Parts: sequence; C-alpha cells; structure tokens
Amino acid sequence: MTETKRRQGQIKADGTKATPKPVCPKCGEITVRVSFRGDKNRGRAYIPTGWMCPSSTCDYIIKDYVELKDDEENVDNVKDFAEACCDQKSLKELKAALAGAADETDMKTWNITEDQWRKAMKVAIIAIENSLSVDEAIKCSS
Repeated sequence: MTETKRRQGQIKADGTKATPKPVCPKCGEITVRVSFRGDKNRGRAYIPTGWMCPSSTCDYIIKDYVELKDDEENVDNVKDFAEACCDQKSLKELKAALAGAADETDMKTWNITEDQWRKAMKVAIIAIENSLSVDEAIKCSS
C-alpha cells in the first residue's frame, strides 16, 4: 500500500499534520526549494540553500539561516566575530574570504576553530544580505 503525497495542512496517517511550505509574502505563491550542486567531499549531489518564489514576475528569495548550537565551545566568540565581520567588511569581501582558506590570524585572535570561522562568515553574509542583525541570523532557522 502506497501512501499518497500530503498537501499543506492535511493530516497524516499517524495524526500529525504535513509541514506547510513557506508562502511568498509578495505574491502569495507557495515557494520552492533552491539547491546548488554539491561536491564529492560533502557526499550529496545537491545541497539545499533556501526558498524562492516560482512566479516569473516575482523576485522573492530567502536563504536558509545558519544556526549555531549552544553546546559548541566559544559561541560568544563566534557571534562577536560575525558582528565584527558585518561591521568591518563588505559583502564582496566576506564572500571572497569564505571561498578561500580560513584566516589563521582571525582564528587565533578570536579563539575559534576553522569550522567556527566558516560558520561566523556565513552568518555575517546572511545577516548583510537579508538586512538582519547577527542575533536574528543565528536564531532564525529555515
């Protein structure tokens, strides 16, 4: 027996509701998932990155937010570094830095690991692109 595909608001066989997809605030269309081509190191062909409106007349796009876990060490240092990046660097500079190797000086100065450096850079980019504070970019999730 195959289970039918559930739509927004429908109740599943186990009594839970299907998770509704985000709706475009500009035109009201149901948004679609946006992905980019992954690499062999990550083990997935496509990596989800956000949501966009499928309408040809609408330009609404929202990127997924990066969530920092509270149990990670130096979360305050990561947040402070992300805020400093937002204040001191342009979006172009942040993207160029993220594409390259992690900056050893930044990691030593802020007492963070390479993974934490990358997360902070991603948070800073998302905060700038979506006009959010660093706290909002960290707290929000897709």
